[in-house]
Amino acid sequence: MRPLFDAHADTLSRLYERGGDLLENDGHFDLRRAAAYCPAAQFFAAYGFDFDVLGPLAHRLFAAHADRVALCRTAEEARRAGRDGKLAAFLSLEGAETVGCDGARLRAAWERGARMVALTWNHDNVLAGGAEGAGGGLTPRGVSFLRLARSLPMIVDVSHLSDRSFWDVAEAMEGAPFVASHSNARAVRGHLRNLTDRQFAAIVSAGGFAGINLYAVFLTKRETAAWEDVGAHIEHFAALGGARHIGLGCDFDGCARLPEGVRGVGELDALYEWLLRKNYPEDTVRDIFYYNILRVVGQICDT
Repeated sequence: MRPLFDAHADTLSRLYERGGDLLENDGHFDLRRAAAYCPAAQFFAAYGFDFDVLGPLAHRLFAAHADRVALCRTAEEARRAGRDGKLAAFLSLEGAETVGCDGARLRAAWERGARMVALTWNHDNVLAGGAEGAGGGLTPRGVSFLRLARSLPMIVDVSHLSDRSFWDVAEAMEGAPFVASHSNARAVRGHLRNLTDRQFAAIVSAGGFAGINLYAVFLTKRETAAWEDVGAHIEHFAALGGARHIGLGCDFDGCARLPEGVRGVGELDALYEWLLRKNYPEDTVRDIFYYNILRVVGQICDT
């Protein structure tokens, strides 16, 4: 079976809003479809609702399907889940608003399993400027919050930051790995949520990764996207010398339009095949699909 490690899905928020079960649902991601991949891992984001709501929901869902999924906090736990034939489930915070931008609540979320945090979601907050905000950078409170996240340790996610905040984070990380969990190449699709070449180079230099986002708006200006559009972003990052720093950050259950013919996680095997047809070595494709993200998780969380 082929591996899969996806860095971003909003499935928890969708299930909280609409109801349904993690085992099987009509959204983009469920355990039945994810079982087509092994080893498999998924970062489930807390987005739009407080982690005090979504965190317990996640724990209940994982416990209800303990034969299929295991909450993981480290790369070693993810490897163990894979050996047991289970999905390795990680928790992330898509915007520090989910913990009130509060350090004590961030620590509490970490203790309950959260292992990745984005300082903001698109808009400015008390910590940082967002991609759709006024263009500001990290605030003094944001610097303190970032230091706490590093010390716990948590993976720092820059996907929704303003350009100025991105560079403030890059400097504050002092060479340590950080990630863009679900962001594409701005040179291919000129969207503020995508990364410039210099930003991607900074992520590569720090040893992090960028997760390729399947939301059509971030892939192309056209109304519909195809695997060729996804591949254009992968190929651009790879041409910059970043093949070991590309992952998947599909944005499942958090976006309105996926590439044509893609209903969710079950179709990712077609992207794997597309990359092989483009003469990517299978080891490189497996790295993009799983091992690049696992490496970064291990570097940060297995300490």
